[in-house]
Amino acid sequence: MTSGSPYRLPRSVTPSHYAIELRLDPEAPTFDGTEDVSIRVHEPVTEIALNGKELTVHAGAVIADDGSTVEVAKAVPDPSAGRITLELPGELAAGDYTLRVSFTGRLSDLMEGMYRSRFTDDAGRDHVIITTHFEATDARRNFPCWDEPDLKASFQMTLVVPEGMTALANTPEAGREPAGPGFTRVRFEPSMVMSTYLVCVVVGGLGLTEPSFAGPTPIRVACRPDRLHLAGYANEVATYALNWFGDYYAIPYPERKLDQAAIPDFAQGAMENTGLVTYRETLLLLDPALASYVEQLDVAETIAHELAHMWFGDLVTMRWWNGIWLNEAFATFMSYLCVNEMEPSWAVFDAFQTIRMTAFEVDALTTTRPIEFPVESPDDASGMFDILTYTKGGAVLRMIEQWLGAEVFRDGIRRYLAAHAYGNTETHDLWDALEEASGKPVRRIMDAWIFQPGYPAIDVARDGDQIRLTQRRFSPSLPDDQTTWPVPLIVRQAGAAGERVDHVLVEADGLSIALTDPDALVVANGGSSAFVRTFYDDELRARLTARLSDLTPGERQSLVDDTWAAAVAGRATVSAFLDVAERFRDETAPSVWQTIITGLVWCDRFLEGEPRERFRDFVRTLVRPALDRLGWDPRPDDGELDKELRGDLIRTLGVLGDDPETQAMARESEALSRSGGAVDATVAAAAVDVAAFAGGEDAFEAFRARMHDAPTPQEQDRYRSALARFRDPALMERLLSLAVSDEVRPQDAPFLLLRAEVNRDLGPMAWRYVRDHWDELVPRFAASNVIQLAAGARTFTDPELVAEVQAFFAEHDIPQNHLSLLQGLERQRMMAAMRERSSGELAARFS
Repeated sequence: MTSGSPYRLPRSVTPSHYAIELRLDPEAPTFDGTEDVSIRVHEPVTEIALNGKELTVHAGAVIADDGSTVEVAKAVPDPSAGRITLELPGELAAGDYTLRVSFTGRLSDLMEGMYRSRFTDDAGRDHVIITTHFEATDARRNFPCWDEPDLKASFQMTLVVPEGMTALANTPEAGREPAGPGFTRVRFEPSMVMSTYLVCVVVGGLGLTEPSFAGPTPIRVACRPDRLHLAGYANEVATYALNWFGDYYAIPYPERKLDQAAIPDFAQGAMENTGLVTYRETLLLLDPALASYVEQLDVAETIAHELAHMWFGDLVTMRWWNGIWLNEAFATFMSYLCVNEMEPSWAVFDAFQTIRMTAFEVDALTTTRPIEFPVESPDDASGMFDILTYTKGGAVLRMIEQWLGAEVFRDGIRRYLAAHAYGNTETHDLWDALEEASGKPVRRIMDAWIFQPGYPAIDVARDGDQIRLTQRRFSPSLPDDQTTWPVPLIVRQAGAAGERVDHVLVEADGLSIALTDPDALVVANGGSSAFVRTFYDDELRARLTARLSDLTPGERQSLVDDTWAAAVAGRATVSAFLDVAERFRDETAPSVWQTIITGLVWCDRFLEGEPRERFRDFVRTLVRPALDRLGWDPRPDDGELDKELRGDLIRTLGVLGDDPETQAMARESEALSRSGGAVDATVAAAAVDVAAFAGGEDAFEAFRARMHDAPTPQEQDRYRSALARFRDPALMERLLSLAVSDEVRPQDAPFLLLRAEVNRDLGPMAWRYVRDHWDELVPRFAASNVIQLAAGARTFTDPELVAEVQAFFAEHDIPQNHLSLLQGLERQRMMAAMRERSSGELAARFS
């Protein structure tokens, strides 16, 4: 049972249970551990291969059964493969044994494996905590193990920690006793059977909330003690989500407790460790009274995403990393479904559509990939955590759920989870369960969407008394590509006799549908639930633009987004997009306005001098009436979407429109908010951005101070991010130095540098700093965050800058995000081509 890959372990020996003791001191650079692993030897062996990286296995490792003990002759590390081979003195017969190993590892400062995180409390005292992040392949940095997702086992942790420190693991605490001077031994109950990447421990001077309960399950938040007052919302959301998911899946929460830990230094957004979920502070700790709609949605959606994983990912796990897309895509889709039930007025699937725009953009490239593709190395696995996994994957699940029907889809999910609980699956296992529940050809449909890159454009034309739907791949650089999909569409027609909705499947040869009324409004992608673009003939398109109020916000958003996509692809002029944008002066949905604004921002990048000033007049004329209708102050009947739109319009007027009146009001609102005055949180967030855009040195230093002393993580993040909007070159120099200083955490610095690169006027200055300091910057940051250093450069469309960026990255790969890098470079070339094609047209329009 050998493996054909250097990255896969042989199956001749497999684990079933780990009993691990770790001695952890946050002030020490290393840690010590021992483990007893229950193993089964499936065939006679002379060596045992398992995973270990940056670990020293000490002499004296033994393999024991009920009657004998065999001492391991030698432990041979293979750092390149992340393996340790235990050589035996002779042949070991098949059977059940216990492997006993002692080892030493090092604590990282790069937010991977077992690492240190630091914070300073309100009294000025410095604290160090120890935490872990193992996904995808870093459990091997903490203990010797079979670090592959299908080699599941149960885990029983014991932590020896300094007295008085909080110690958490995946399971409830079972007991504690003294462990020598100054230390306590904390024992935990055995876990459920799970994969190694889900193991987690947290140790340090953290506070814990009193538990809330979802049924019998206690839920707590762990965080720095001076932020415990910000933990209430997280407990509320988690309680709702655990109850809701338990009902939806028809399976109780599979562990006995849930702790959510806010980690001051965290490379990702959050991590679904079973029973001990870890988060960035900005995505867990929140004061609803001070948070904008987007900030509150980010926290709620992130919590729901991680808790969806407790069933889909933790209870049932992909067999290998090629299937990680399904874990993440399903959690993405389910998180929005859960939050939509929790807060119906938030219209969260409209918000999801604005995120989906980027997935559409990436998936139209020649450098896109299928949602599922072969994974061999750890770098391959890291590359799976991208927009195609999370967003396109979530979108195609939303598509099939809407097409099958919500209850049928739910019933299929219940079948799947019940059949595979505590086990591992391949993607087709889910499709088969949905097919059994629905009687529809789900496997054939979804295999095409998962294993083929790209997506279709649906052309919609009237043909007498029929509507003709045809498809072709939407990829501007591959106009002759013949790929097709079985496309599940919901076609909506609204005519004199009422509305008709058809759930249809558009195959390679297209489909004709009877027109219900000669004047019917035809929406080929009803509810905008399918992952497609739709392009209508002139007659049908004219009906849509004349009857915008008869479209849902999602359908209107897709109409705008598809118009912009046609302009990017060269199928339409940029003026056609601007003409469509002008039809939406009375729009009330933030998602539609955000889509319009995305196109306007690119137009601004294509203009200079006087035409740019006239374009700003156009922006002000388009946006000001919408803001005047809403006003700056919240109205009694405002919902969260009204508040969100108000903030979007203020930001657009003040920054893109460069409107002095808006900038003056933003400065007043920002100063009032910073001094503790009553300002709506969404207005306050927008005012920070506008005040930075229009601000000078005094504002920069005030914002710099506020990023440290603001009362919530979200407000700190607002002010830190806004530092990248200032337009004074001297302040940009100050920001670039600040980003790599101790004032900015390494978890935040790559994103701050990205925002500096996106600065419309000074982005090239930021890019050249990153370019010139590349070799110094890369080792400072978690490997998963290095791609952010390149991401902002894709906004440059000046030919000289484009050539500079392309040449640099031809020599400087980012191995763990190689494909994402190639996609960013192709996106840059695409937008540079659009600039060359459109800048003259825009200059003429705004001359």
